[in-house]
Amino acid sequence: MLRTTPLVIKSAEDQVYEVLRDEIVHTMEPGLPLPLAQIAERLGVSTMPVRAALMRLEADGLVRQQPRRGAIVAPLEVEDVQEIQAIRSGIEGLAARLGARRIDAWGLGRMAELLGVLRSAAARRDLDQFLRIATEFEDECYRAASRPRLLHLVQGHRQAAQRYVRLALGDSPDFEVGFHDRFFAAASAHDGPAAESIIREELAWTLERLTRRLAPTTQPADRSHA
Repeated sequence: MLRTTPLVIKSAEDQVYEVLRDEIVHTMEPGLPLPLAQIAERLGVSTMPVRAALMRLEADGLVRQQPRRGAIVAPLEVEDVQEIQAIRSGIEGLAARLGARRIDAWGLGRMAELLGVLRSAAARRDLDQFLRIATEFEDECYRAASRPRLLHLVQGHRQAAQRYVRLALGDSPDFEVGFHDRFFAAASAHDGPAAESIIREELAWTLERLTRRLAPTTQPADRSHA
């Protein structure tokens, strides 16, 4: 069969951006230096696409430029995730409300299928698959809203939250699908307000857990001379 879809040809900048983004989200520690020349040599490209990719990653909040030090992996900070989750609560809440009202039988069937995969990933504590399927599951409802710009905003801010969400869920004893079961029930009932409330509750849970994880620890006072 002849191919009917056009080929997607990615520039060197796009490829460097995707590689670095994946490495930052999954393996790189916050504060790790990102030396331009070394990255270019490792990836077999000139420094120009690396510089451009780092600028894009900085705009995503994943990279920070420091005077005389160059680029580093951005630290994980409570203030940052508070802002991200506040924005997500608004836009994802709206997408959930509109999508739940309009989703059709095919979309609900797809959500049910994904929910089964999600349960399996949770049982195996497969974080990568869990997060990937959870995204597809929620987006199936969000797409039903027929608001492409809104969906684009949702996906962009979800990406900005990836490192934080992985930190929140990585060793969580609550690695299960309770929110997703309830969200599917709300979508099945075409209950927009309930779907919105559940998504906001899920985002608030993540923020609360992250706030505890990222809060600076204080050393107890030395009372040995009291």
